[in-house]
Amino acid sequence: MACLVGDHRDAGAISSQTRHVHRGDAMTRERRASSEALALAAAFVGGACLSLQARFNGTLGEPLSEPLVAAIWSFGSGLALLVLALAVPSLRQGATRLVLSIRAGRLRWWECLGGVLGGAFVAVQTSAVGLLGVAVFIVASVGGRALGGLLADHVGAGPKGRTPITPARALAGAFAVVGVGITVSGQHVPGGIAILPALAVIVAGVMTQFQQGLNGRVSARAGSSYATTLQNFLVGVIALVVFAGARVLLGITQWQWPHDAPWWAWLGAPLGIAFIGLSAWATEHISVLVLGLMGIMGQLVAALVIDLLDPVAREGVGVRTVVGMVVTAAAAAMAARSGGRRATSDARS
Repeated sequence: MACLVGDHRDAGAISSQTRHVHRGDAMTRERRASSEALALAAAFVGGACLSLQARFNGTLGEPLSEPLVAAIWSFGSGLALLVLALAVPSLRQGATRLVLSIRAGRLRWWECLGGVLGGAFVAVQTSAVGLLGVAVFIVASVGGRALGGLLADHVGAGPKGRTPITPARALAGAFAVVGVGITVSGQHVPGGIAILPALAVIVAGVMTQFQQGLNGRVSARAGSSYATTLQNFLVGVIALVVFAGARVLLGITQWQWPHDAPWWAWLGAPLGIAFIGLSAWATEHISVLVLGLMGIMGQLVAALVIDLLDPVAREGVGVRTVVGMVVTAAAAAMAARSGGRRATSDARS
């Protein structure tokens, strides 16, 4: 009888432990789902910030003859704000952890070069838009970002590790390009498309997605999206100044001060900070491809709202715009669904 009682007690203990394990697994799944949902929202908002930033930077660059100089002023003012934020102890601790992580070898130096890739994209954008036209530039850029998201996930550039290229993920990237193509199909396209500038834009789009993956790594190691944003702006400003300096020395560009720009045009800087910070945090929870496609969706929605508020631009909004956005949203949903699996290996491998 004592043995039977003991067996019942053991069985009850095992059953209780099993219930605790199942309950713990359920809570873990709920937390993961909640984090992924917040990351999707962050990617969307970050994309919207990027669209608004483009409008503000465009206004900032109107008094200037060189958009690249406007980008430097925007990056530089953002860096100044981030440096001032070092006065906050908690933010300063995040920056300190970043430096210590590099010194201890937990973070490789090349993982902090995401800002160079961002600066390269701005440089290519400055040179290519006039040659390709806005519509072709946007489609080529989105194509590069979709391809870059697939490749960055495949090699494990982000903190979530490797996510292999699957037919569903590749199809999602293709759908995004088609959706954006439909959206901008009503815009003017030059008579002949320059192949080399288009290829340069595609490569630059690929690089921006690797930038997001690297930023996610830095954020995960340092435990601070602020530190990630600070180093990103610092490296980006250096890259842009070097590129612009070369153009000034060659007599291609003149350095100018945007003295006639309205004060609100400088708001592009905090919007850029928000984009980098949100994207760096989101990449810890979702794949680079999903981050990119949700960001594109956020850009399209924000651009649509801006156009609807403008009496002149409102006339250009039509069925193509809505259909293109629906296709792009479907692509983002497809990528999110197919990218929900756990990474196949750690990001450090």
